[in-house]
Amino acid sequence: MDQTITPSAAPGYGDLAQGVEGLSNLISHEADAAEKLRHMSDTTYAALHEKGLVHMMTPRALGGSELAYSDGLSIAESVSRIDGSTGWNVMVSGVQHGTCGSLITETGRKDVFAAGTDTNIAGQGIPRGFARRVDGGYMIKGDWGYGSGIFHSNWVHSGCILMEDGQPVMDKQGSPIVLITYVPRDAIELKDNWDVIGLRGTGSFDYSIAEELFVPNELTYLYSKNDVERGGYHYSLGIVGFTAWGHTSFALGVGRHALDMLAVLAREKAGPFGILADSSSFQEKYAHAEAQYRAARALVYSVWNDLDETLLNEEPPTNEQIALIKLAFRYSHDVMSELTTFAYKAGGGIALRAGPLQRAYRDLHAGLQHVLLSDQIVQDCGKVLMGHAPEGATMQLLGLH
Repeated sequence: MDQTITPSAAPGYGDLAQGVEGLSNLISHEADAAEKLRHMSDTTYAALHEKGLVHMMTPRALGGSELAYSDGLSIAESVSRIDGSTGWNVMVSGVQHGTCGSLITETGRKDVFAAGTDTNIAGQGIPRGFARRVDGGYMIKGDWGYGSGIFHSNWVHSGCILMEDGQPVMDKQGSPIVLITYVPRDAIELKDNWDVIGLRGTGSFDYSIAEELFVPNELTYLYSKNDVERGGYHYSLGIVGFTAWGHTSFALGVGRHALDMLAVLAREKAGPFGILADSSSFQEKYAHAEAQYRAARALVYSVWNDLDETLLNEEPPTNEQIALIKLAFRYSHDVMSELTTFAYKAGGGIALRAGPLQRAYRDLHAGLQHVLLSDQIVQDCGKVLMGHAPEGATMQLLGLH
């Protein structure tokens, strides 16, 4: 039974699922090249684009599939089950195109999506840059890290703290105001510095805008924006929901990939004590690993299906629903960390050498370094779930606000 592609009757879902299945051999074959290039190969990117996977979360009005979160989760998970770096880039595309496509104003849309589904956005939304108001827009500059997929981008999305007289401008809650800005790819300086332990094929290079650059109002919006310009009501989750959605799909896919490879290895690997799969001790450990994986995956789909139903009814999500998707985000990574470590140790010398099993271990643990997996955010989830959140506080990108 395939545990990754979850059947759905949503328009376009079947074609996307078949597209992933048809690309399985190509993605696997190109994974080694991506590791050496330190970004997706042109061949893989073109294939993902041709199958519609780059724009599966983009509003239909812009040529995308406009999938619900649970459906998109299943598709992105299935890509990560083949290769972690490729799955990471697919989910990043979903986050970038889903948020920009639904939230940017109509005037801005005419620029960013002038090329339709040939548009490819990448960048870093965590505010590492700075913006100051000027007539008609903002002057921005800064240094950003981890621009996943930026090698193949033609537009760059960047988070900037709004400044005035050298100080951050604060909102009513006392937090810095953060803008999301969009500039053409040729406006940034790309750093050749993606030399890392895992997710090497994601091309998550740093980039900078050293001299102040003008960005018109229509190519910016508040990072907390949830007023949908186009597409369904589910886009009102904005970047808070999209980021939890995307990273969770990556973790589930890589964890499943590691267990699948370990099962094959265990049936074939013969050591001085016989076939690994014949070991009672290994059988017990593998069974526990399967239970952990399936329990974590069940939690993920339970909370996302519940949230999808709320959004389908055009009702705003509760603080508890947002806390649960963030908790499932973190919990899925914690569990998959244990499972990929188990697979790596059980794989012995085969896992030690370069190959898919070692890569799954490295990719998952590289993903664990993301700021959105911080303990502080999980602590805020605990506050919400025990009914101890400050009055009026809501779950935002980095926790309660």
